[in-house]
Amino acid sequence: MYPRREQPRRVDSRVRARHHWGMNSNESTRQFLNGIRKGTVIGLSGALCRVESGDLTTDWIQWFVPCAGETIEWLAPSIGEGVMLLCPSGDPAQAVALRGFYTEDFESPSLDPNKHIRRYRDGALVEYDFAAHILNVDLPAGATVNVTAPDAVNINTKTANVKADKVTLDADVEVTRSMVVKGPFSFENGMSGKSGASGGPAAVIVGTVAVSDDVIAGGKSSAHHSHIEQGDGKPVSEPI
Repeated sequence: MYPRREQPRRVDSRVRARHHWGMNSNESTRQFLNGIRKGTVIGLSGALCRVESGDLTTDWIQWFVPCAGETIEWLAPSIGEGVMLLCPSGDPAQAVALRGFYTEDFESPSLDPNKHIRRYRDGALVEYDFAAHILNVDLPAGATVNVTAPDAVNINTKTANVKADKVTLDADVEVTRSMVVKGPFSFENGMSGKSGASGGPAAVIVGTVAVSDDVIAGGKSSAHHSHIEQGDGKPVSEPI
């Protein structure tokens, strides 16, 4: 008699499902745990950063910026800055760093809900108070502001105050309204003018005028001119 042929052992489909579910569960847990993680920037290289999150250290990855198309922005993160690691499919190799929450190393510069503040690494501060409607820009010692506009710069305001040790205007300047100079006024390359539309003298000076050379009035030299004698005791002629 031939030995009885052993039938293939059948595995209950529920057992296979439980085994498959267990593998998927482990992978899902891994993806879930790695999908979003808090971390700290520990290195910078060009437009890439390296982030440490618990026992995980990323390779060089990108960080989020507000825009990176035809309109583009650049602001590198700080070493020690807190970020969120966003890892597609839970894969840290594809991670990107999302910046934007305060830490003990980088605390909030203000607690005032009425202010928008940006403070830079060198201490420069840009602050807008939208309750008081005041914009303050405070730059550190040695700072410079450069504005380049090939066509025009237009400033519209009620009062403009400029306080400086020296102001240099390298331009043809036109003043369309009155001007009062309270300090000494000097010029080095001549001066000319005319009376206004209402007529009257072109210049009125209260006080003494000292001239080192000459004054020409009506084409006549004040320092070098002659008169024709009209006779003894009579007025002389006008300057000739």
